[in-house]
Amino acid sequence: MRIDGVLPRAVARLRGRFEALKAEHSSATRLGVAVGVGVFCGLSPLIGFQFFLALGLAWLLRLNKLAVMLGLQISVPPITPLVVLAEIQLGELLLRGRLLPLSLARIRAMPGRELLETFLVDLTVGGLTSGVIAGAALGAITARLIQRRRRETPPPAPTA
Repeated sequence: MRIDGVLPRAVARLRGRFEALKAEHSSATRLGVAVGVGVFCGLSPLIGFQFFLALGLAWLLRLNKLAVMLGLQISVPPITPLVVLAEIQLGELLLRGRLLPLSLARIRAMPGRELLETFLVDLTVGGLTSGVIAGAALGAITARLIQRRRRETPPPAPTA
């Protein structure tokens, strides 16, 4: 077996699979739904399991996995404490009509277990609410932008 030909073949196979994944379920509406599902999962209170939730829903609903993963990036680790703080405050506001005297520094300093024990209900209500609202909004915006882009971009010329 020749080693010098292995890498180019592997790269070509990987590129082919990536292109197939990009084209998977690629109507503008389905891509918008996929991004919306990713955003919903990214804002869900299941911190640490969001990736698996998103991938499972993408498979179950037959959505474009890349688009779902793109939407999931709404809560990347550097901004996760800010997202958690916003979700706790939203949950508290919806449940009790008030905001808590919480700071971003306190959220960052609090161990995960203590955070969940203290704010589980607020985090769940706020996370699900923000996930549904942001997922629907960003999914609709994505679908609209893709539709517009596809109308403005001429189809590629056929190759001989």
